[in-house]
Amino acid sequence: MRIGTRAAWMVVLGGVFLAGCRKPSDDDGLRARDPSSGERGYRPDPTGGRGFPSLQTQVVSLDSDVVAIRVKLPELGATLAGKALDTPGVTGWVARVPNPAALPSVTYGDGKVFVSGGFSSTSYYAFDSTSGKLIWARDNLEDNGPSAAVFDGEGHLVFNTESCTLFNLEASTGRKLWHNYLGDPTLTQAALHGNLVLATHPAGSTSNWHLSAYRKSNGGEIWGTSIDGELLSAPVIYEDSAYFSTVKGTLYKVSVATGAKSWSRSIKATTAPWLSKGALYIGKKDGDREQMAVIDPARGEIIATDEGIPAKHLGDLPKDLSNWEQVWKYEGSRPLVIDGVRYVAMGERVTATDAKTGKTVWERRYFWDERKGGPEVNPRALASAAYANGTLVVAARGGEVYGVDVKSGRTRWAFDFDAPLQSQPIVANGWVYLTTSNGMVIAVQAGDNTLDGWHMWGGGPGHNGPKSNAF
Repeated sequence: MRIGTRAAWMVVLGGVFLAGCRKPSDDDGLRARDPSSGERGYRPDPTGGRGFPSLQTQVVSLDSDVVAIRVKLPELGATLAGKALDTPGVTGWVARVPNPAALPSVTYGDGKVFVSGGFSSTSYYAFDSTSGKLIWARDNLEDNGPSAAVFDGEGHLVFNTESCTLFNLEASTGRKLWHNYLGDPTLTQAALHGNLVLATHPAGSTSNWHLSAYRKSNGGEIWGTSIDGELLSAPVIYEDSAYFSTVKGTLYKVSVATGAKSWSRSIKATTAPWLSKGALYIGKKDGDREQMAVIDPARGEIIATDEGIPAKHLGDLPKDLSNWEQVWKYEGSRPLVIDGVRYVAMGERVTATDAKTGKTVWERRYFWDERKGGPEVNPRALASAAYANGTLVVAARGGEVYGVDVKSGRTRWAFDFDAPLQSQPIVANGWVYLTTSNGMVIAVQAGDNTLDGWHMWGGGPGHNGPKSNAF
């Protein structure tokens, strides 16, 4: 329920009173960074000079604390092998797949990064995670459009293809263990829970959809349950249930063991859900705004919503199957809740709010470098955020990636690749892995090995952090 004009969370959840929070301004008086000055994000001061702000309680730029290291990417030939970055002081590599199109997030496992060849490709690739050396290429899959994969830690790599097959590959070699034709199309990621693979598919026609569970060992179907359409991003596993949103804006909860529906709610959902400590967090549309909502996972009832922000960035939100590739690559403004704080990258903003009270902890903005275009090119300036050991990792469409301290909101480090970054970053053993909308994989060493734990989209095989019951 929406309560008041400014209050965001005014409800009791688990005996905790949820109070109001500040409504973000749509402008906050910030100026875009000046590409000619070297200052990367500043607030105008009353004297007319250009003040470079220290950390403040007001909204400030992601570029206020550090200047992003500009990394010139090497020229890439026809070979798939990665090339080392040659910027002094920067360790990393870049590789390009043959299809120069948008790539989903990579998946990390056993010292390798695995990446789809793109929506029109029938290939999957494995690169050495630190050198970029090509380990294997699995070409001529039975169908095109492999999704981001899930890795189970036991040598299995599982992914869907948009047309129309679920695959399980041996991660060390790329050898196909099994594949199962599900129906046309299958546009979103699978999820793993023990020996179960959960995936959606049409059942006879695109007007009749199922979420089904398959045996990871052989692809045999265990159960299927009827739903109202294809998913947004992926099913999410928490405890003994699967939660997911569909392109029609409906949120579901089903039993992982049997597929029995606990409930479904039409809420105009805009993201996959996130679950933490007895609450479900999700994005939803409210008129011309996108807002964050808290939902009781036991009953599916909306407990509270915030005021949201103008939803120009929701131009990429799939509402039906008229554009399959749009559904295939959609991530949205999915929230994360870590240690009682909700983090979300929405439009051009990164915000941290207390998950119980809704009070703003900090907020940062991304400003387009005018030389690279701007909101008119892509109003969704930021990919969905990743978390690793106290750092929020955020990729910007303009080519920057930021490591933001989750407690203070300060930017710890930043790199500018001047490349069209596409999907949620992946973080493993001190490295950050990025994909682009023109077929590149970029790897950069951003910290020591403690910067770790976000090895695939959503963090882990259940897409709710590194473990299904994470945080």
